[in-house]
Amino acid sequence: MTADAERSLAPSPPPREDPLLAEAESRRLSALKEVDLLDDEVERLAAALADFSRRYEAELSRPFADLAGAERLVRRLQELADELARLSRIAREPPRGKRERQRRPPPGRRSRAVSAEVVDEPAEAPPPDRSAESLEPPDEVELKRLRRRLARMFHPDLASDGADRQRLSLLMARVNEAYARGDRAALELLAERAGAADLDHEISPAERIAHAQRRAEALLGIAAGLRRERDRLRESATARLWEEWRRKAEAGQDLLAEMRREVEGEAADAHADGRARLDTVFDGAAALGRLWRSAMTGMILRKRGGGLRPFDPLAESPLVRRGVLHLDRVRAGARARDLARRLEESAEEVPWESAAVLLAFFAEAARRPPESLATPAGWRQVWEAIRRPWPDAPDFEGLLAHLPRQLELGIRAREGEVVAGLQLSSGDLSAGVRIALEREPVARRAREVLAALGPRFRCARCRRERIALHLLRTRGLDEVHGLACPGCGALLRSYWRYGEAEGLEALAPLALELGLVAEQVVSLGGTAIGFQMIPSQRESLTAAGLRGLFRDLYLAPCGLEGSEDRLRICVGKRRLAGSARVPQRGVAIEVGSRGSAELADTLRARIASRFRSPPPDSKVPDGK
Repeated sequence: MTADAERSLAPSPPPREDPLLAEAESRRLSALKEVDLLDDEVERLAAALADFSRRYEAELSRPFADLAGAERLVRRLQELADELARLSRIAREPPRGKRERQRRPPPGRRSRAVSAEVVDEPAEAPPPDRSAESLEPPDEVELKRLRRRLARMFHPDLASDGADRQRLSLLMARVNEAYARGDRAALELLAERAGAADLDHEISPAERIAHAQRRAEALLGIAAGLRRERDRLRESATARLWEEWRRKAEAGQDLLAEMRREVEGEAADAHADGRARLDTVFDGAAALGRLWRSAMTGMILRKRGGGLRPFDPLAESPLVRRGVLHLDRVRAGARARDLARRLEESAEEVPWESAAVLLAFFAEAARRPPESLATPAGWRQVWEAIRRPWPDAPDFEGLLAHLPRQLELGIRAREGEVVAGLQLSSGDLSAGVRIALEREPVARRAREVLAALGPRFRCARCRRERIALHLLRTRGLDEVHGLACPGCGALLRSYWRYGEAEGLEALAPLALELGLVAEQVVSLGGTAIGFQMIPSQRESLTAAGLRGLFRDLYLAPCGLEGSEDRLRICVGKRRLAGSARVPQRGVAIEVGSRGSAELADTLRARIASRFRSPPPDSKVPDGK
């Protein structure tokens, strides 16, 4: 073999690499390595802080929320107390002269409320900023991505004619060759040229150097951004708390448990403060009512100073809401209808929320709240009875600290009365409650709330402690109220009441409408008389039982019980036997052919003169 042949078979030396290109590539790779390290560091730090934030939330979100609600309640109570004190001072002032204008003092400012220093609650650490080139993926993944991108542009199947197909085939071959040798720069430059429609000449070394330099500069910018992100995370409040938690953990201590105990202690102190302030607000409202009734007399009658009070301070107060005189006459606006929908939804999903709204509604519908709601202790006891079936329902202080948005703790005035307590945030919302009461889920919750408003008694028949149920024992000719055992129906108390119905008595129409009590209506000489009882008693009522009710509520009080045997319980023309069940409609009490009307007139006269002279002995007219 000749020397020339041997030289032809020897491998050719590899092409010398351009030093500038090597330097640019080295700079790019160095920047890429720094980006990878910084990105890993940021990822680990962000994940650690996010994990700590979740732990912090799980441990402390509820105690912090409880503390915030308690402090909000204290601020509200102090605001109400300040306003009550301001209004009381105005009510005590003597009226000014005619020509002297009385300047209204500025509204009471909120005093500084009890507060507790709370550590800033760390939010979950945000992910690092990732722009389009924020992180260089592994080369193999990037090569595949570039190849797929170029294939979508250069695939021969996309050609419009034969010449274009040949051109695309050559370009696709260059893409495949660059991919096969792992030439990422060539693929990136081909992608750049595709946008500029410059694909006809080979990639020069100068272009490779410029491309590597651009990539290195971009990566250095990304590295600078990652360093800023790392420093921001390190200097955040979350990171500082995390570091302290780690130090405590290494010493065998639990920072979050310590913080939880501290926050729970502060919340307990705030709740205790709120309970004391709540008593002050209730007492202040009652005292203001007495002062107001006295002071407002000066708006009508001249005092010794010869002046009149030029304005009603309660009407001018931004914190005293006017009580609604007739809840059933309030028209339903958009807010009221929205409340009706919410009540219907929450009656099943969050029953304690709908119960709280209904409790506030009944407290206002009663005009003067029932005796069970006259004090904060009474409200607390009623709410405990209502929430007993729902373990997740808050206690009374928790309810006040986290009220549904339709409710507020406030003061309202109506017809010479000033009361404090839970109330609808606006009087017009009562129309929404009335609409919602037509839906059975809401009506069921309303029956539960109404049943908890009565006084507590020990039933002699059941031998159990019960919350008494108010009954309008009879109405028509007379009105007799009563308190009955809701379990067996035994009568616990019976009484007359004169004047405008208030408290439980004012809620009697709602109790009947909701089905909490039942009523048997009978006719006596053309006069309708109603007898209320618990529903189970109404279902089992017999003619003898109805005759006994009429005797106890009408004949005996009027001195006419001696002729009870002459009464007949009839349905149409049919007389009912004593053991017969009484139907709900069409029932009449008859005494002879004309005696029923005469008996009704006699009873009406005796009832009208009840407290003037004792009724004379008499018998039921025989109708002859």
